[in-house]
Amino acid sequence: MGFGRRMRLLAPVAWASLAVIVTAVLLARLLLVLGLWPSVGSGDPAGTGDGAWALLAAAALLGAGTLCGAGLWHALMLARLVRVRGIDRLIAALGAGVAVLGAVVATACAVEPALGRALLAAAAPLWLAGLAAAALALAMVVHARGARTHPAPGTVLVLGAGLRGRDVGPLLRRRVERGAEEWRAALAERPDARLVVSGGQGPDEVRTEASAMAEHLAERCGVPPEAIDLEDASRSTRENLALSRPLVGVPGRAPLVVVTSEYHAYRTAWLLADAGLDGTVVGAWTRPSYRPGATLREALAIAADLRWWCAAGALAAWALAIGLLLAT
Repeated sequence: MGFGRRMRLLAPVAWASLAVIVTAVLLARLLLVLGLWPSVGSGDPAGTGDGAWALLAAAALLGAGTLCGAGLWHALMLARLVRVRGIDRLIAALGAGVAVLGAVVATACAVEPALGRALLAAAAPLWLAGLAAAALALAMVVHARGARTHPAPGTVLVLGAGLRGRDVGPLLRRRVERGAEEWRAALAERPDARLVVSGGQGPDEVRTEASAMAEHLAERCGVPPEAIDLEDASRSTRENLALSRPLVGVPGRAPLVVVTSEYHAYRTAWLLADAGLDGTVVGAWTRPSYRPGATLREALAIAADLRWWCAAGALAAWALAIGLLLAT
């Protein structure tokens, strides 16, 4: 990945992380000013130890609030999903688990502050994970604003999602229709523009996603079948991009626009760059009720991609929290 492209992709998460850090610092200051965090050191409420504990408490409030709110909301949305997968149940369970843990920590801080501080320190990696999820949600918004304008594409690549029977599901329908809009808008400058639909057949699907997408484009969106290319073997976003490369990376097909769902666009941009493809990723509208859980799913996918960095971050968070616990 080129240095310039890496910096462009890092910018949204950098701004989002700064916003989350500033919010945590301001919340910690508010806890101290309002006397909601008791002094743990010399009795000076402005002491260094008190400020550090208040900052950890603020991180816990923000991090737990993000994980708990998004997870529990996703639990309420399970009945409305086309497909409920293991990851969806995991997100719902995560929200419930964080809610219970948060209640235990809050009770401990009120009844026995020393125990409350110990629990806060022990769960430091979880609070950090919640802050990272909040930063990712903001980064998605920043990235989406930057992708609103782009050159007329020579190729529009639409990524697959779950089917409903033989037809595209609501999420995939919005991707397909946004792809048709992008393709149609490009025709004035690129009359040779192509539409590529990418998606294989999942274990619970009766046909390939690509075939259903192509059918919807032709029958519902008015796209001529001869303008559509199919990639029908992929089973993941990485495979969508890798297996579509022969269709989108040939001479004369640039610029490339990739269409996916709003919550998935930022991670797809990273995967696109990792695949060595240059293009713009745009997001199709997603129901607001679905976005919180989908954002957590993206965060878990990124954590899996960066598992060694995440493990290092968790160890660093533990080390700092335990050091603070021992110092006070």
